[in-house]
Amino acid sequence: MVTSKSGKPTARAGKTATRQGRPRGHSLAPAHLGEAASAAVLAVAVLGLAVFIAGVAMAVSGLTIGSRYASSPPPNVGQLGIGQMLGGAGLALLGIVLSGSGLAVLADVARSKPVAAAASAVAAVLSAAAVYVVQTQPNGDTVLAISLSVAAVIFVVAAVVLVRPRR
Repeated sequence: MVTSKSGKPTARAGKTATRQGRPRGHSLAPAHLGEAASAAVLAVAVLGLAVFIAGVAMAVSGLTIGSRYASSPPPNVGQLGIGQMLGGAGLALLGIVLSGSGLAVLADVARSKPVAAAASAVAAVLSAAAVYVVQTQPNGDTVLAISLSVAAVIFVVAAVVLVRPRR
């Protein structure tokens, strides 16, 4: 006994079958961000952690400046580290803001993208200013200037990506 294949549609003359697109593979990027924004937020969070660590190290260096003079410390040794301590505290605060805003964007907190973009823009300006300061020193550190330049570029790109509307 022969049966007809009723489950398979037949091709009709003049009509072409439209092929459904295969669904995209799952990405690790959150659905509310997209690929570029999630990469930018991750870069901001990681660089924010690095800025925080550098700020803490700078503040500790300012606190312990007196121990570097073994035999005869200068008379104003207590005031020498104040600038380092304040600068380190500021860097640590900036690092906390950068990492926190990046994590807030990943967690989809309301209105956190503009905060992360603004923090990235501030960090980019400060990085560019630091490149200028390092390069104008008599024996400026080229490696430090290059590192700060790379950080400034990453912060600028992250700020631009976070500001633009999602497509």
